[in-house]
Amino acid sequence: MKCLLISGIYRPEIGGPATYLPTLAKALIKQSNQVEVITLKNSSAPAQIENWPVNYITRDQNLLIRFIKTVILIIRKAKPTESIFSNGLFQETAVALMFIKRKSVAKVVGDPVWERARNKGLTKLSINEFNDSRLKVNQKFQRWLICWSLNRFDRITCPSLELKSLMQGWGVTKPIEFIPNGVDLISSSSVNKEFDLISVCRLVSWKNLDKLIIANAKAKTKLAIAGSGPEESKLKALAISTSSDVTFLGQLEELDVIKALQKSKVFALLSDYEGLSFSLLQAMACGLPSIVSNAKGNTDVITNNSEGIVVEINAQDNISNTIQQLLAEPEKINNFGIAASRKVESDYLQTNQVNKVIKLMNQGNLHE
Repeated sequence: MKCLLISGIYRPEIGGPATYLPTLAKALIKQSNQVEVITLKNSSAPAQIENWPVNYITRDQNLLIRFIKTVILIIRKAKPTESIFSNGLFQETAVALMFIKRKSVAKVVGDPVWERARNKGLTKLSINEFNDSRLKVNQKFQRWLICWSLNRFDRITCPSLELKSLMQGWGVTKPIEFIPNGVDLISSSSVNKEFDLISVCRLVSWKNLDKLIIANAKAKTKLAIAGSGPEESKLKALAISTSSDVTFLGQLEELDVIKALQKSKVFALLSDYEGLSFSLLQAMACGLPSIVSNAKGNTDVITNNSEGIVVEINAQDNISNTIQQLLAEPEKINNFGIAASRKVESDYLQTNQVNKVIKLMNQGNLHE
C-alpha cells in the first residue's frame, strides 16, 4: 500500500504529531508499505533527513498562498497513493479529497478552536468550559470549518474518550475510533540526575508552565523544560524574576528528549487539557514518576499515588509542597517509576496502538 502522511508539524519540533508521524511511517514501511510525508516548516529550519520522502511547505508565508500550495501538493502526491493519513492540516486535506478520492483517516488530538483562542489570549476557559460557552461568530465559523473538514474523511481516530465526546458534540458524524498513543519501552539508565523535574511540551499557555516555574522556585528545586513555542520569552523572564532554577533545553530531537528524561528524577505536566501526552508516556517508559494536573487526559494514565501524583492545577502552594515531598522520598520515586513502566508495557506499547491505526488505513473507502 502506498500511503501519504500529512501533518502541520514534524520533528525535530515538539508535539504529538511531530513525534507520531515518523513512528507511523516506520511501522508502515516495516509492513512493506511505501510512505511519503507532507508537512510545514519555518523557512529558517533545516529539512529533516529520513528514509522516506518528506515534502515541505514553508510555514511563514501568506496564509492563502500556503493553503493553495498545500492543497495542490496533497492532490499531486495523493494520486499514486491508496491511503491518506492526516494528523493536522485537516482543511487542506479535506479540500484535496474533493478532487481525489482515497481511503482517508484523520487523527485529532485536541480542539483547534480552543487552542487558537488560548494562544491569542482570547479566553482563559478550560476546554470543557469553552465548549459549553457561547462562541463568538468567528469561532462558530472555525468550529463549522473543522467539522466540515473532518466529515470529509472516511474515519477519525483520537487518543482520548473525552475528545471523542467533544467531537461528537461539535457535529462530527464520521466514525470515531478511540486509539491511545503508544511508546516503546526504554531501558533504564544509571546516569547522574542533573534535574529534579523535567517538562517536555510545546510552550503554550494551557500547559501552565508558568505555574510550574513558580512552584519550582518555591520548592527550591532544579527544573528542565524542553520545547519551544510562543510563551518562551515570557517563561524565561518569569524564571529570572522569580529566581527559579530553570534550564531551557529548547527544541530537542527525540533521542535527546530521552537522554534529558533519563537525567531527571520526576516528570511534570500541569496542562489544562491533554488528549494523551506522548511526553508523559515517554517519561513513564523511562521509569520516571510524574506530577500531573487533574486534566482528564492525564488522569486516564496516571493513578494518584500509583504511577505518580495528581494535583489540582489551581492549588499553587500544593504543587510546590507535592514536589518537595516527593523528592524527599527516593523509595516512593522508585516505586512510582516501576509502576509507570509496567503500565506502559501493559497498556501503551507503541506497536499495538500503531497497528490499530494501520488497520483503519487499510479499510475500504466509506464512499464506495
